[in-house]
Amino acid sequence: MAPEDVYELAWAGDPQLSPDGKTVAFVVTRIDREANDYRSAIFLTPADRSAPPHRLTSGEKQDAAPRWSPDGRELGFVSNRAGDRKQLYVLPLAGGEARRLTDLKESVREPAWSPDGTRLAFSARKPDPLYDEEDEGKRAPHRFTRLAYKLDDEGWTGDRRLQLYVVPADGSAEPVQLTEGDFENMSPTWSPDSAWIAFVSAREDDWDTKMASDVFAVSADGGDPVKITRSDGACAFPAWSPDGALVAFLYIPGVFEDPRHAQLAVVPAKGGELRVLTSSLDRNCNPYPPLRPPVWDGGAIVFALEDGGNNDLYRAAADGSSCDPIVRGTGMTGFDAAGGEVVYTASTPTTFSELYLSGEPVTQIGAAFTARRELSEPERFIARSKDGSEVEAWIVRPAGFEEGTRYPVLLNIHGGPFTQYANKFFDEFQVLAGGGYAVVYSNPRGSSGYSEEWGRAIRGPGETGPGWGTVDYEDLMAVTDEALRRFPFCDPERVGVLGGSYGGFMTS
Repeated sequence: MAPEDVYELAWAGDPQLSPDGKTVAFVVTRIDREANDYRSAIFLTPADRSAPPHRLTSGEKQDAAPRWSPDGRELGFVSNRAGDRKQLYVLPLAGGEARRLTDLKESVREPAWSPDGTRLAFSARKPDPLYDEEDEGKRAPHRFTRLAYKLDDEGWTGDRRLQLYVVPADGSAEPVQLTEGDFENMSPTWSPDSAWIAFVSAREDDWDTKMASDVFAVSADGGDPVKITRSDGACAFPAWSPDGALVAFLYIPGVFEDPRHAQLAVVPAKGGELRVLTSSLDRNCNPYPPLRPPVWDGGAIVFALEDGGNNDLYRAAADGSSCDPIVRGTGMTGFDAAGGEVVYTASTPTTFSELYLSGEPVTQIGAAFTARRELSEPERFIARSKDGSEVEAWIVRPAGFEEGTRYPVLLNIHGGPFTQYANKFFDEFQVLAGGGYAVVYSNPRGSSGYSEEWGRAIRGPGETGPGWGTVDYEDLMAVTDEALRRFPFCDPERVGVLGGSYGGFMTS
C-alpha cells in the first residue's frame, strides 16, 4: 500500500436493524479525491441474506445516521446534499422523495425517533448571533468565560453550545429547541411513552472545571431538565428501557480519577441508586472511538467493550444476573440488536470494515482494493518488561518480504494513552509496510483494553503513580528488544520510533 492509496479507502458502518428485524440499513463511506472530502450513502440489505445489499440514497455528498421509524415504513437520516451543513430528512421506503425537516445553521446529529413515530429528537449546535457575520474579519470578537470553549474538529464551542431539539416527522412545523443555556447537551433517547427525553449534560455552575456529567430527563414538550444521576462521575450514551423503568448508560466512576473503566450501568428513570452491571469484567466498556449507545434487547442490554486489541460484544441482563459474550475477537466498528439477533460491522488488519450477518461478511466493499495489493497480517508476540510484566505486541512484516533480508524497524506508539491498538485495518501500518519497514506496535501500561490496574499504572507522578515515561517506557523498550531478538529479519542498526499525541510525547 502506498500513501496515495488512502483515496481508495472505503468502509461500512452504523448498521441499524428494522423494527421487524428483517432489513438492515447501513452506511458506506468513500473518499472523493478531487473534492478532498468524504462521500457516504445509505444501503439496505435483507437480514436473512436472501438478496445482496442495494444502495438507497445517492451519496453524492454525505448521507448518514439512518434511523428506522417505529413502524419501519420510513427512514430518517442526515445529509448535506443541499448545502454545507447536514440537515434532517425522512424518506418513505415505499417510494417518493425525502422530505427535509430542518434548515439550521449548524449540522444535525444524533437523530432519534419518538416511539409513537410522530417526532424526532436530535442535537445541533446553536451559534451566537455574532456568526451571522460571514466575514470573519468583520465579526465581533469572541468572549469566553468558561474553560470549555473549543474542541478539536469542532472549533469554537463556547458561543455555539450543543442543544436538543424536537421536530414533527411529517414536516408540519419547525424544530423546537428543548434545552437552553451555556451547557453541552447530547445523546437524546426517548421514553417508551414518547413523553420524555433522556440526555447527557453537565449543568452545575462549575461544570467546566468539575469534570462530571449526568443523565437528565426533559419533557418532550419542553421544560426544566431533571437530573437522574448523582454527579459522581462521567455519563454517556443513555438508552431508555422498553418498559420505561430504567435508563441504561455508560458510566465512568469518580471525578479527577482518570483513567477508569467505563461501565455499563442502569438507573431508575425517576432517579435513584445506579447499578453497575459490568464491574466483574474489568474491561473498558466504551471503546475508542465510540461505537454507539448500548442497545436494549428485551430485558437485556447489548454493548461493546475493549479486550486485548479487540472490540467484543456482550449482553448483560438488566437485573445484573448475567453478562455474557456474544461476539469476540473482532475489530468491531458498529452494531445493532433486536429480537435476539445481532448485526455488526467490523474490519480486520487486512480488510476494510464490512457488514456482518450471522457472523459472515455480506459486503465486499474493500475486495477490489485488497485483491490488487499485498497487505501484511500482523503477528502477535509477548514481551516481558523489566519488572516481569507481560506486554502484548504485534509485528507487521514488510510487503514483498524475503527470507534472509534484514529490514528497518519502526516502533509505533499509540495516543491516549488510555486507548489501544486494535485488531482493525490501520492504513498507516500498511503504508509503512509497503515502504519496506517492519512495523512493531504494542499496548504498554497505560493502555485500555486490559485490566484497570494496567490502564492506571502510569498515573502521577506522585502518590497516585510514577507518571508517563516510566513503566510504559520500560514496556516499549522490552517490546523493541524482543522484536529484535525474536525476528531475525529486523535490523538492529536501523530502528526508528514514531507516534501521535501521547505517542509523540513518548517518541520525544
